[in-house]
Amino acid sequence: MFREKINELANWKTKSTRKPLVLNGARQVGKSWLVQKFGESYFSGKVITINFEKRRDLHIIFKTNFDVNRILLELEFALGIKIDPENDLLFFDEIQACADALGSLRYFYEDKPALHLIAAGSLLDFEFRNQPFPVGRVEVMSLSPMTFYEFLLARKRETVANFLKEKPSILPEIVSNILNDELNNYFVVGGMPECVQCFVDSQNLNEVQAIQDNLLYAYEQDFKKYKPTVDGDALNDILEKSALLISNQIIYTHLSERFSSPTIKKGVEVLRTARLLNAVQNVSITGLPLTPSGKQFKLFHLDIGLLLRKSKLSFQDIYLKKNLSAAFNGMLAEQFVAQQMIANQKDELCYWARTSPGSSAEVDFIIVREGQIIPIEVKSGRSGSLKSLHYLLEHHPHITKAIIFSNAPFGINEKLHFIPIFWAGNYSAV
Repeated sequence: MFREKINELANWKTKSTRKPLVLNGARQVGKSWLVQKFGESYFSGKVITINFEKRRDLHIIFKTNFDVNRILLELEFALGIKIDPENDLLFFDEIQACADALGSLRYFYEDKPALHLIAAGSLLDFEFRNQPFPVGRVEVMSLSPMTFYEFLLARKRETVANFLKEKPSILPEIVSNILNDELNNYFVVGGMPECVQCFVDSQNLNEVQAIQDNLLYAYEQDFKKYKPTVDGDALNDILEKSALLISNQIIYTHLSERFSSPTIKKGVEVLRTARLLNAVQNVSITGLPLTPSGKQFKLFHLDIGLLLRKSKLSFQDIYLKKNLSAAFNGMLAEQFVAQQMIANQKDELCYWARTSPGSSAEVDFIIVREGQIIPIEVKSGRSGSLKSLHYLLEHHPHITKAIIFSNAPFGINEKLHFIPIFWAGNYSAV
């Protein structure tokens, strides 16, 4: 499989001011595979991988002090290899299992700048709460589930995938049909690499859902690690209820009937820290920079396939749309767009809603591009009401462009740019 992040890793390798890289992301999004693939493809030497969950015997090397030369020498002795800073890639995997190794990263930058060092792990934001983050001494990169574009490449659909790298335009009907069919598949399979690989190999959606069940179970087992910060049952409630509230402004009491608002709030923060949930804030659009217009926010899940599985809907509901409510179909469409745009990491994703009492005007997403505020609406079908978007454009004439992602073909009508939803992951589309 191909992951676009490998291009960013290649750029990191050639930087004259390169720092140790921390690769963050939820469990099972493909961090270890990506670093291994990068090392094999871009380094003439070895990929030296130290998995701190498996090699707990090596933790003691980092406990004595942060003398980088000593640490490297003892690692060479323990591993029986020579580390070549110029040609080898040193990979600290599951680094969250060794707090002292986390703490050592800043000293690798200061004392061994020639060394190519990547650290990866899950729950890193949670671990860094208990120690100072080495600001200015490391670079940080996040990995999300596979995008729709990467899914198409895995499915050997490179020809149609390449259309998504071009500026949106009117496509041949056969291309649109293929993209829409594969989009249906992506809604069910999602972007978790193991699920994608299973679907590519077997074409069996029942097997995919069995993997999704295992992933969800593994995440729930991780909840034990958050005690006593928050109760694991509260996290289960939040994850389950939020799956039914995609695209809705969050009210804490709607996420659990068993726990208080302060407990639920803390649970949401923990799930965001674990990257299982992404929060999108309501902002004022009167000018730049965008500022929060209150405490309102919406939640989106890590992955659309896991979201669908958590919602208890079967994949047959996707293929037989008459059994899928228009409301939930709209939620899936919004989750898809959010997931693709978050994976790009080039814009902070926000949304806009009027905060005055009795008002219901809301636009799904807001981004800033080259100093321009761009509102984005998402429609699950070919058409739908754009009342809120028209209100926003009428009352904020400084906004000169708006995007509507839907199943309608590409077209432009004054400020409104209608773009097929499968283009949502293409940065140039907006």
